[in-house]
Amino acid sequence: MGVPQKAVAWIKPEEYRALEEKATTKHEYLDGVVYSWQGFVPEARAGGSRAHNRVIQNLVVALRSSTPRRPCEVYASDIRLNVSAGRAYFYPDVAVTCSPGDSAAAAGQASEFSEPCVVFEVLSDSTEAFDRGEKFEAYKHIPSLEEYVLVSPLNRRVEVFRRAQGWSAQICDSGALRLDCLDISVALDRVFESLD
Repeated sequence: MGVPQKAVAWIKPEEYRALEEKATTKHEYLDGVVYSWQGFVPEARAGGSRAHNRVIQNLVVALRSSTPRRPCEVYASDIRLNVSAGRAYFYPDVAVTCSPGDSAAAAGQASEFSEPCVVFEVLSDSTEAFDRGEKFEAYKHIPSLEEYVLVSPLNRRVEVFRRAQGWSAQICDSGALRLDCLDISVALDRVFESLD
C-alpha cells in the first residue's frame, strides 16, 4: 500500500463500514479516522509494488501448503480485519485465522474477520512507520493474535513479534520463519522467492 493519508474527520465505525462497502479503493480506519492509501510516488510504486506483491503471493502459497491439516484460512489483503470490536479496520497483507467464528463468517461470504492468530505486513518506505507504530499498537488488542510478522523485501529480513515474549522482536534473516501459533516453519527462501 502507499502512504496513508487521513481522508476524513472523525466518523463512527458503522459509517466507515457503510462507506467501505461502496468504495472502489480500500481504506483503513483507526479511532474514527479514515486512511486513504493513495499518494504513492509513481516511481516508488513501479519498483516496490512488484516485490511487495511477490512476497504476499509467496507467503499465501507457503502458508496454504503448510496448514492443510488444520481448519485455517489464509487471507491476503482483500479481506478486512476488524480490530478491537470496531476501533480499527485494516487490510493486512496476509493473515491466518483458525477461529471457528471466522470460518463460519467466511462460509457466509463475510467481507471481514476478527480472530487471526498471525498477521503479516510487508514493509515499504512509505508504510513502515505506520506498520510498526499505530497499526502494531492496534493489533496488540486482538485477543487471538499470537504473532505479528514484518517482512522487508528490500533487506530480505523478517521480524517476528510474539505475545508470549512480550511483543519483543526476533530477527530472521536466514534459515526459516517459525510460526508457533500454526506449529510450522517456512523457509525464508520461499518467502523471498523470485525477487531477483
